[in-house]
Amino acid sequence: MNANSGTTNRNVENIKLGLNVFLWTIFAAVLNFIILMSLTFIASGLSTKTIGEQIVEISDDGGRTIITKIFFDKTTTSKTDNTTTAQSSSTSPSSSSTGVTSSSSSNDTKKSESTTVAQGETTQSGTTLPANQHVESIRTEMSAGTSLILDIISQLFMLVLFVTMAYSKVWERGDKDRNSVQFKRMSEDKLRGVHVGLYAAIPSVIFYIFLILSKLGVVSDGYYFLYRFLNVSFLPIINRIAGVGVLQTAKVSWLSLFGILITLVVLPLTCYIGYLLGYKQISLIEKFVYKNPKKRKRSRKL
Repeated sequence: MNANSGTTNRNVENIKLGLNVFLWTIFAAVLNFIILMSLTFIASGLSTKTIGEQIVEISDDGGRTIITKIFFDKTTTSKTDNTTTAQSSSTSPSSSSTGVTSSSSSNDTKKSESTTVAQGETTQSGTTLPANQHVESIRTEMSAGTSLILDIISQLFMLVLFVTMAYSKVWERGDKDRNSVQFKRMSEDKLRGVHVGLYAAIPSVIFYIFLILSKLGVVSDGYYFLYRFLNVSFLPIINRIAGVGVLQTAKVSWLSLFGILITLVVLPLTCYIGYLLGYKQISLIEKFVYKNPKKRKRSRKL
């Protein structure tokens, strides 16, 4: 009876610790999203250049309609120059719902550019736009090589942060459990980290099951777009496995789905290693960062 009670209590503790680890991975995901956006912005700024501008109209329901696209010619050197237009295209309001873009005549273009409102945005040509329209820069696309380097660097940063958040929690538990085992307050269980990791990974497994159902047509084909952001800490590698630019589950191959499954192993594996190192009181930080021996005796970290 005591043994069963002890096992039950251990399982409850593992579930609580697993939930704690999962919450920390959510925090890591938020930080990772910020990291990804920041690195993408920097890479885009360094590897691309402005080649034109487009006027975008925002409707009351949030819809976007491209009114005019203007591509700068080769003589344009900066945004403050008197820019001439080499190409111009526009989307009529009536075609925005269908996504069909049509060319506008020079008269239509001049008509749209002649609209003047007191409090509007001004284009390079000096045209003042209505309040519901604004100018966006058109930039060149990032090269394949730069995109690959960006994915590698961002994924490394994001993976380190994700692993660190989970690792630290189970390391501390392993360190405490070692003392409890030494004083006969609990039995040894070196696989406890795996159990905690599996509990923490349950939401990710559920998300993945829905992805399979989406592939089978049971769930919306657009679920893959959502799945990528539910696993934002692995977004670069998921994009590479499934294909860059793929947004629908139907376009993801079964082989790619199997590759994505590998990302679910990261959390249980991290928890297992973290707990084991904590139980053996092996600190990775102390291996790479010097720490005063006197302080090391007073407190052990990771």
